[in-house]
Amino acid sequence: MSELQKIVHLMSSRRFSLSDEKRLQAEMEELFTAAAFSFKREHRLDSRSIIDFMFGDVGVEVKIKGSRLNIYRQLERYAEFEAVRCLLLVTNVPMGLPELINGKPAHVINLARAWL
Repeated sequence: MSELQKIVHLMSSRRFSLSDEKRLQAEMEELFTAAAFSFKREHRLDSRSIIDFMFGDVGVEVKIKGSRLNIYRQLERYAEFEAVRCLLLVTNVPMGLPELINGKPAHVINLARAWL
């Protein structure tokens, strides 16, 4: 099982708070820590780009608000970095992603589905 698959599997095992992005990130951090995942929180890619989590070369961005276009543009910017080989968007915003963003695999977990 790849690192991405492990993250997706773990994330699908519970419901998260969807009212506040920082609270959601804290809940995710607790889950990843309890599962003994190796990750960096709020990883700085450059002076203006900070991705929410990095698991090796898998970048995870958390978004519970915002326009689809702005979210996509942010992911597009992150995909420009060599350190990011794969992107995972964790969101409750109803949106999909293309298979690749700047040549990097892109995936989305819609947290709102867990509440259905």
